[in-house]
Amino acid sequence: MKTDGLTSENSIAASVEELRVRFPRTQDLYREVCVLLFFRYGITPTVNKLYQLVRKGSMSAPTEALNKFWSTLRERARVTVEHADLPDELQAAAGEMVAAFWKSAQTKSWDALAELRSESAAAVDAAKVAEALARNAQTETLSKLEEAREKLRAHEERIDQLRRELAAAAATNTSMEARLDDLRRQVAEALTRADHQSAAHLAEREALAERTQLVEQRFAEMEKRALVDMERERTVSAKLRNVLEDERTLHAQKLDQVHGEQAAAQEAIGQLQGQLYAAQTALTTLSQEREHARGEAQALRTHLETAIRTAASESARAEQLNYELDRLRDRGNNPRTAASRTAKGAQITKFRRQTRKPLRPGRRQK
Repeated sequence: MKTDGLTSENSIAASVEELRVRFPRTQDLYREVCVLLFFRYGITPTVNKLYQLVRKGSMSAPTEALNKFWSTLRERARVTVEHADLPDELQAAAGEMVAAFWKSAQTKSWDALAELRSESAAAVDAAKVAEALARNAQTETLSKLEEAREKLRAHEERIDQLRRELAAAAATNTSMEARLDDLRRQVAEALTRADHQSAAHLAEREALAERTQLVEQRFAEMEKRALVDMERERTVSAKLRNVLEDERTLHAQKLDQVHGEQAAAQEAIGQLQGQLYAAQTALTTLSQEREHARGEAQALRTHLETAIRTAASESARAEQLNYELDRLRDRGNNPRTAASRTAKGAQITKFRRQTRKPLRPGRRQK
């Protein structure tokens, strides 16, 4: 709207410069600027506005030109109703009433248009601000979602690491059990070989039995330690599983929360887009109403001009008939009077031709 106002001011200034070249006299220039503002741009001329555009002469010059402009406009806009039974006051009042109707309709249409433009612009600006806020909220929600995804990836990496450690512990237990079985097999083989030996080797067998007992004790202790280690590994594995389940539950809750916030943001954006569309629809409707009001004002102006032309034509016709009647009465009686009637008839014909060209908005007086 500010851009449109600036463009209009530049156009008015350019038109005033053109008039300044064509009309060097101060009063003529002020008169033409009044016509330009009122009929071409629909702006009511004022003394300050005229002096601001022209800047020529003293402050009394635009005041005098403005008074003459309104006087001339009232004279041209006044409709003369000729009727034998109507008094002069009623004829003048009827003409002024039609002019007042036209001026009132034009003023109301411009005021309504300005108010509707202001309301529409305010609604569109509010919708744009709300849309920007919704987009900022959506950006923040997406950032939170990305952060939650990063945390999820970190937790998944930790879970994989724990799984690898658990697999390594299980492999160690399996290796120790295999070693223990191997030792037991060796002991059994040694005992079998000792049973098949001769009595000469009894002392050696006893010694071997003692060694075997020591070995069994040692292996028993190793087995106990292995069982303790296995139980410790099972406890660690159970704790890791509990931690994994807790992390999964927390991640699922955060993911549901992020999805809820994103859905709320999408719903808010949809509502704001609907409000923006409603505001644009209202603006279109107001523009159509403005065009309708402008059409009515144009129709009223056309009707007024038609009435002015009809009244002027009827007035000239009456004058012509009076002239013809007087000329027929005085024919042959007084040559000087007949010549005067002839001159009067020529003036009436000239006046009729002038009244056939009514003043229209946007047309300059010459």
